[in-house]
Amino acid sequence: MNRRLDDRYELLDEMPHVTGGRLFRARDLAFGEIVGVKQLGPNCGLELEPRQHLENTIRHLQCLPHPHLVRIDTLDVSHGLIVQEWVQGISLLDLLRRRRELSVCEALYLLSSLPATLDFLAREAVPIPRPLLGKLFVEFAEDIVPEVMIGASLDHWPAFSLKLNPLSLRGLLADPAGDETKHTIVLDPRRPTEIQEGYGPRELTLLLYELLGGRIREIDSRRYSPLSSLHEGGNAVLRRELLAMPHADCESLWRDLLQSEADTNRIPPVPPTRTTVAVPTYHIPEAFLDSSHPGSVLNLNSDAAETLPIHFTTGQRFTIGRSATADFIARILPENATNDARTNRLSRVHTLLETDDGQITLRDGSGSGPSLNGSSLDGQPLTPNHPAVLPHRGRLVLGDEYAMDLIPLDSAESPAWKIDNLDAWTGPAETTAPVPYRALACEPVEGHGVTRHGIWLFSEAGFGLDAAHRIVWDTRGRRRSPAAFHYYRGCFWLRNDSLPEPVLVGQDTLLGHGEILPLAPNQTIRIGSHTFCVQIE
Repeated sequence: MNRRLDDRYELLDEMPHVTGGRLFRARDLAFGEIVGVKQLGPNCGLELEPRQHLENTIRHLQCLPHPHLVRIDTLDVSHGLIVQEWVQGISLLDLLRRRRELSVCEALYLLSSLPATLDFLAREAVPIPRPLLGKLFVEFAEDIVPEVMIGASLDHWPAFSLKLNPLSLRGLLADPAGDETKHTIVLDPRRPTEIQEGYGPRELTLLLYELLGGRIREIDSRRYSPLSSLHEGGNAVLRRELLAMPHADCESLWRDLLQSEADTNRIPPVPPTRTTVAVPTYHIPEAFLDSSHPGSVLNLNSDAAETLPIHFTTGQRFTIGRSATADFIARILPENATNDARTNRLSRVHTLLETDDGQITLRDGSGSGPSLNGSSLDGQPLTPNHPAVLPHRGRLVLGDEYAMDLIPLDSAESPAWKIDNLDAWTGPAETTAPVPYRALACEPVEGHGVTRHGIWLFSEAGFGLDAAHRIVWDTRGRRRSPAAFHYYRGCFWLRNDSLPEPVLVGQDTLLGHGEILPLAPNQTIRIGSHTFCVQIE
């Protein structure tokens, strides 16, 4: 198998025994990482209402970046594709099949981060995926062979991280040899899926019971078969959870269990932590040490009609509307009488984004009055006078005509990096630190096109290139991008970490790996198949 999807994903091999569609291990050509691609068939094999439920579920999960949750990158409803983080490791289900059962030390060693993760899901009103055992994965470093680890003693395992896939999908394939899925059920069909008191601790207890060799899982039978691997104290903790008074949360259950095992001097060691990544260092090419041009707007324009211009803006405001001067231009395309009439129902400035104490807020209208037909964020109407805070990711709808996702290109603090010859650069001195958001990108949905890319740049906007050498903005929220635009010391910069295609600057000067360029007006840069002229205001 060596098949590509949308010039972006190279399918490597298919995983067997998958519910809810077909799962492939694939290579994301834009960022050079392995991902999981799940095919659900056109429109995900769903009618409108359940399809919208799936969209809302995935969007909600995308707003919850967590180190122990599997990251969900993309949902393409029309093609029925879900792209998610690929865990380099083994599932607890496979581990249990090999081991039959685990010792107390092994179970507590493996699950040490799980209670806090389950409590996080409960706080965010996310149903715990069922069955939990099949949704947990042990992630190792890229140079570790997972199959070897299954047979090795846990005492000899290298550093690892426990990952939980928060999304449950079940489906029936019409033809096992075909690509289409005819029926998909979102979430586990068993009830209840709503958040209930004691729901998380009970699921954790059932998981522990199974890992430790328990075979009776019918909790309503009022039976509990003691586990030989646990002393009476540990059995009492699990018996209480299953048959009597549930714990308030998973952490309290976990503390009780650890205390019961501490009495028998069998506390497991803390899992080793991952090694930290070295701080990357960049170098300014000698020919550009005198190149600097402070500004707050960067425009990258192209003579090629098929190449979209890119508009970067900094500062405290970002405007969205149909005006050509808006930072993001919302127009219904292609231009014709019907679409122009729909566009005209949008205000010139329809929504105003501002920064307030390190957060991004949204108001309906231009700041001096409401928009023509209103706007909403995640289904909640926006008002002109009461700003709404943007979560990690949000769906903005303008007048029921134009919808887009507002995607922070990494809401975490900017990663550490340095320039080794910065002292020789003649540009401005250090300025105040940017707000935590690194950049904000607008991605139209429901088939809407754009006249240009609009990016609100605070510190960094990472990107990669697909197989057609087109720019793909890095919405993953983790790891370093192959390349990025920066706003640093009041100037715009372009860095190249690992782009496979050359970035050419000025007089065909190659911007090599590990080099960073201060941008100035009238420079010509080529990124993949795109050639741009730099303009700074």
